[in-house]
Amino acid sequence: MADLDGRGLLSGLADGSLEAGQFGHRDHVRAAWQCLREDPLPQAAHRFSGLLRDFVKRVGAEDKYHHTLTLALMHLIDVRRRETPGDWDDFVRAYPELFRDARKLVEQHYAPDLLDSAEARRAFVEPNRAPLP
Repeated sequence: MADLDGRGLLSGLADGSLEAGQFGHRDHVRAAWQCLREDPLPQAAHRFSGLLRDFVKRVGAEDKYHHTLTLALMHLIDVRRRETPGDWDDFVRAYPELFRDARKLVEQHYAPDLLDSAEARRAFVEPNRAPLP
């Protein structure tokens, strides 16, 4: 993983200095958390999804990008971030479930078949199990 702070991760995504192996799940969550600290959810989600799309395109991993999963996780991170206004370490301690199995959290809102659909990978689809917070 990149071992950068939130701003460093966002800078690395924006300027192309992060390599494919330097940006794991924990880094995804931290970069999303940083965007949400800097902007309200709609702007943060737009910014982060754009950075992430550019990153996966640059490293040749476009098939890994999942728009619905990205935005659903942004919603879940935002709710938890507002409940824990401390720093990154406080957030990590308070919400270990985000780092164990984030997809399982999203599946509380989406049936797996919908989440696995080509449409959900390409564009945001509304949840079919429970509304996002």
